[in-house]
This record gives sequence, C-alpha cells and structure tokens, in this order.
Amino acid sequence: MKEIYLDKNENPFNIPDTIKEKFIGYVKTSDFNRYPEKGLPSLIESLGKFTGLGSGSIIASNGSDELLDMLIKRANGNIVISSPTFEMYSFYANNYGNRVIDVPLKDDFSLNAGEIIKHRDAKLIIICSPNNPTGNLIDRESIKTVLESGITAVLDNAYYEFSGEDYKDLLKKYNNLIILRTFSKAFSLAGMRVGYGMSNPDLMSELKKLQAPFYMNILSAKLAEIMLENYGPVKDKINYIVSERKRVYSELKDIAYNSDTNFLMLKKDLYDYLATKGIHIRKLPLVKDRSRITIGTAEENNILISAIREYIKV
Repeated sequence: MKEIYLDKNENPFNIPDTIKEKFIGYVKTSDFNRYPEKGLPSLIESLGKFTGLGSGSIIASNGSDELLDMLIKRANGNIVISSPTFEMYSFYANNYGNRVIDVPLKDDFSLNAGEIIKHRDAKLIIICSPNNPTGNLIDRESIKTVLESGITAVLDNAYYEFSGEDYKDLLKKYNNLIILRTFSKAFSLAGMRVGYGMSNPDLMSELKKLQAPFYMNILSAKLAEIMLENYGPVKDKINYIVSERKRVYSELKDIAYNSDTNFLMLKKDLYDYLATKGIHIRKLPLVKDRSRITIGTAEENNILISAIREYIKV
C-alpha cells in the first residue's frame, strides 16, 4: 500500500527540474569555505522587487518560525492569540515565560477584535490569516481594529498565495504591523527553511540587529532567489492546488470547512481511520473531534475522497 502524506501542509510538487539545474550550477561554483554575505543583500533585494517594497522594509529568516521566535522573545510580556490557531505561537511564548492570553475565535472562526483590544497590557498580538487549522481569512476590518490599538501585531500570512488576499497595503498606515510569509508552502521549499517579514524600516532595522551576522546558509538563500526569478511555474502549481482544493471541498463539503489555504479542516477526527488506509493527515489535539488534510495531487486527493466516502457510508 502506497503511503500518502497529507499532514504537514507541504506542497505536493517538488521544484521543477529546470530550476534544480540552475541551482546545481550555482552549487558547483560556490565557495563553501566562505560565510554568506552579511545581511543577505541579494535575497533582500529580490524580495523587495517581488513584494514591491523597499529593501529596508524586508527581513529574511530561517523559515518564518525564526521571526516568530525573535518577535515573541523581543515582546517580553503578554502575548495574545486566538485559538484554534498555529500551535507554535504558544510554544515560543512558553519558551520565554511569556503569558499567553487566548481570545478564542468566534463560532464562525472570525476574530473577536473587541475582546482582543481590551488587553491593553499585551506586548504582542498574533493573528493568522488565512488561519491554521481552520483555513479561513480574517476580516480586514477586524485586523484594522486590532491595529488601531497601537499594540505591535504580527499577521502570519504563510498561506497568502493560496488566498489571494494581500495585506501589504496596511503597512502604509500601521507602523505596529509585521507581516510574515514563507517559502515552505507555495514555493515548495519546506526543506530549505526560508521565510521573510515585512514592516516599517525602523522596526526591520531593530529586528535585524537581533539576528546573527550569518544566519542563513548560502544554498537556501540562493534557491529562494532563483524561485523568485522563476515565479511562473510556482504560480502554475498554486493555481493547480487551489483548483484541487475547491474540487475536494465540493466532494467533501458535508464533512469539511471551506478554506482559503492549501488544506481543509474536517468536522471529524479521521486521523486513525485514514491511517489504516495509508493516508497520513494531521490530528488536532487542541480542537476536539476535528482533523486537517493537506491538498495533494489529483491522484492523492482521489484516493482520499474515496476513503472518506467509505467512512461516511459506514
């Protein structure tokens, strides 16, 4: 039985061979005895062009997790989250002894902005949009309400490419906003650990001072640059995944929540059942009787749909 892995929200497609060849060409000529250029100016410039922001508004990192870790450590105080959401927020906060204040999402998974801004002593507010594991976008007006409080807010935008909802325009008005993105999902680089953040230049400058001089290896940085230069194939795969997400949801809408990501949250905990079919999905221990499936290839999704239909019939 072929094992199918739909548990980590990874892109089911590896990077194209043409891009691998360009990368291998770089590897063959690289000086591995030398440290990366301090501050990764080439990658930062590429990200600046890609996002339309100046390089002073960009910071690169070893996955967006590194930036979460830095920001939570820097906050040194109460952290507001809204469950159910990405579990690493609490993980990092607990590592530094920060108190986690949970203002749960409403029953429809919308943000309870009114309750969040009551916590005036908070040092950091973290909002995930589209949210993991629920898959929904957070309403822009709710985000603006939180930002109006003046408290530093992180908008974790890891699944941005699958939603099409771009929050960069908010950076022009709110100096307390930091947007985080990653190459792990849409760019198929989960194994390379590359992420980036966007905010006002003053805050970016402060965060860069907290990073080690040589914080990312030259291979990860270069491959990220190559992917940015060859965004066409990336976009094609994004469109494929979005199309498959819509199809899978239409087939399973009685048991799944709609989504703006590359995954669906199920209204049942099918972790154990699907494991017997060789299909690995994400168990959600903090969300009772729910589980999460990553959107895979059409072939993988067909097998998943058939397995779940069998479950429903039983």
